[in-house]
Amino acid sequence: MAIVVGNNMGVSNSYQNSTSRAGGYKNVREYSNYLMGKYSCLKPGNNVAVSVTSGLLRKAMSDEKTGQWLERELSKAPDYIKQTQQSLSARGSRLISCSIEFGEEYTTMCVCGVTDTPGTDKDIDKWLERIEENKEKQKKAEKKAAEEKLTEQRMEEYTFKGADLKSVTDSFIKKMSSLSTTMSSITGFDMKA
Repeated sequence: MAIVVGNNMGVSNSYQNSTSRAGGYKNVREYSNYLMGKYSCLKPGNNVAVSVTSGLLRKAMSDEKTGQWLERELSKAPDYIKQTQQSLSARGSRLISCSIEFGEEYTTMCVCGVTDTPGTDKDIDKWLERIEENKEKQKKAEKKAAEEKLTEQRMEEYTFKGADLKSVTDSFIKKMSSLSTTMSSITGFDMKA
């Protein structure tokens, strides 16, 4: 005789967040706020800015492919600026300002100010550092959320065997009492004889 006890700890109460995909936003402002929260490069610094035209925002809200392209490009924008800065510095020049604008029809406009003075611009360096710090914070938050979701959906299964119902029941009671401190509740169990 065997009893199989399954414990589904915290049935996932997560839901499909409609704002995580294109077309799930009520207006351009809501979508813009979502992007600004996710991509810190959209917060301008001294001498550096990344922006998205309202026309592209409207298109990205309604077209998933455009939304994916925009998010991919926004995630790369700080790298583009950093690479430009490093390339100019290696040639004895300095990037003193940079502006990237993403527009309709997958267009990107980049305006850079360059001087023949070697080095890097302090303001652009600070902006790039802030972006990197925000990326790390976001990665940690995403990792923590994923770990929490895993613990919410943890499923445990135990098998108890014995010669008769009394010995199986005793094994069950002993195991459940030792687990009571680590499990908040048992949501159900199945018995198979």
